[in-house]
Amino acid sequence: MLKSNQRGLSLVELMLVVALLGMILAIGWGLFSLGMNAWETYQTRQEAEAAVRLTSMMITHELDYASFLEIRKGNMWTTSGENKPNVGDRIIYPNDTGDEIFLAEFTAGSDFTSQTIVQTQRCIMELSFQKTANPTGSHNHIDNILEYTITARYKDRDGIDENGDGQPEKAVIYSTSSSIMLSNMNPGYGVPVSDKSLYSEDKAYSPGDRIRYNTSTDRFVPGTPGTPGSCGF
Repeated sequence: MLKSNQRGLSLVELMLVVALLGMILAIGWGLFSLGMNAWETYQTRQEAEAAVRLTSMMITHELDYASFLEIRKGNMWTTSGENKPNVGDRIIYPNDTGDEIFLAEFTAGSDFTSQTIVQTQRCIMELSFQKTANPTGSHNHIDNILEYTITARYKDRDGIDENGDGQPEKAVIYSTSSSIMLSNMNPGYGVPVSDKSLYSEDKAYSPGDRIRYNTSTDRFVPGTPGTPGSCGF
């Protein structure tokens, strides 16, 4: 039996307890949300950095032995006619949505065989290629140096208006720029000049989002020792 001096909670006391519990739960949920957002931001940056570095490594590796190179913008080639590539030509390019970077090779069957270099889930990728400006001399570009920039952006977070069109681009997560010395370019063949190629003189400063290249080079074949071009005596 209850003693006469014992009593239950009053309505006011019960409301205070519920209010305190609500405040504690709200604070806990807020901290949990902050933690989840921080973790998501960390995961997104990790993916962006890994994707940019892998793409940069692949571009450098592929162009180390390039004997031919064109910078292109958008889908400026076809599999037939004037822009038909040669067998063995390769193309590095992003897809339209920016979540994949492809390496495609033109095969003997007049078709491109593609494989994915990078595929992202939390960010979008951009590629930009252009010739290096020549600070001196009569030409405004250097034929055997390629500049490139790889940028990873948020999918759903706006940044600044970078190109002045009044619309902000997606915010940048991670970006890198580099230059490659194309030491194996064939004279008169490695840097074509045409209206279709951004390697032409008047388009040297127009960056493109993809490159077409070939790594077929004249390899040294040793002869019989004592003959011209041999390694022997």
